[in-house]
Amino acid sequence: MLLFFTLLVLISNVLCENKYSKSANEKKKSDIDFRTLQKPFRMNKLNILWTKAQLRLTEPKLKSLYSDLMIQDKEEITYKRVKSEGGDKEGLKEAELRRKLTNIMNVYGLREHFDDKHVGRQKMDPEHNSAMDEYINRSLFKDKKLNMLWSKAEASGFTPEELAALREEFTHHQEKIDQYYDLLGNVETEGHEGFKNAINDEEMVNFNEVNLETNEVLNKDFVDKANLLREKHRGLRDGYDRLHRIAARGPNNKEFVEPKVQGLWRMAAAANFTVDELASIKVELQHYESRLLKLRHLQADHVAARMEEMHRKVKYYLLGHLLLRRLKVGNASAIANVYEQRSLRHFGEFMGPLAR
Repeated sequence: MLLFFTLLVLISNVLCENKYSKSANEKKKSDIDFRTLQKPFRMNKLNILWTKAQLRLTEPKLKSLYSDLMIQDKEEITYKRVKSEGGDKEGLKEAELRRKLTNIMNVYGLREHFDDKHVGRQKMDPEHNSAMDEYINRSLFKDKKLNMLWSKAEASGFTPEELAALREEFTHHQEKIDQYYDLLGNVETEGHEGFKNAINDEEMVNFNEVNLETNEVLNKDFVDKANLLREKHRGLRDGYDRLHRIAARGPNNKEFVEPKVQGLWRMAAAANFTVDELASIKVELQHYESRLLKLRHLQADHVAARMEEMHRKVKYYLLGHLLLRRLKVGNASAIANVYEQRSLRHFGEFMGPLAR
């Protein structure tokens, strides 16, 4: 009996120890879906790298990269605190962190996707090395142009219901983009490198390889896929044009500051113009707005000059009127009345054009 109680106490102690152990309370990394995990790091530049990696690396490599970037993220945050306190004046720690990040990109084959000019522009952006207190996914779509257009739509003053409906349309368009790239990958694997540069050419007529002796079409399956690919590409252009027009119709969409030009732009956005046509119209409206603002500026200068002139004349006549009264000249009243009438006449001449 004593042996039984002894075993019971030992088992309970082991269970309690396991309950408070690190392994029992640590979140299992295997539960994380690395393929869909968005913005898991505090540093923006690491989130950009992570987004690129998700499109190119396998699941095991993503898991390994995630661990490396988590360490890099903690070191970057620590460095920012040290830097804010006046440390690392020689920049040695910063150079070390940069080398580590470059090495990570080289190990996982991501360096080629970040050209030096692009990285240079990012470093000039204050948000590039900023740490986010709340890092959530604001890139709803994989397509960069679609994300930029969505950002404009969010700021255009649509109601929540309208935004929800618009987001659904954006999602459908992203699905079409995914289908397009899937088909593009299938066509490229056919090994017909000669057609790769012709697939996205909208001006090119439907191409066919023809045997001149038998007049038979060669590689018909590949040709059909390529023609379908061009049709889908045109469909994507048309769909993007339509979304662009919808986003430009928002009540708070202010591409211009001049009210008259804003009205013209809303009319153009509501019409059935393509994106290229809208871009051309936008340039013309920008020139028009620039001329309007310049004209208003000149008018303001002209009004200010005339006001100054009128102020000088009125001041002159009033001073003359006051001087005559103080000198008590015999005909002071008559002369003063003449001054007053002249003042009123000049004031009326000045204000008349402004009233019209």
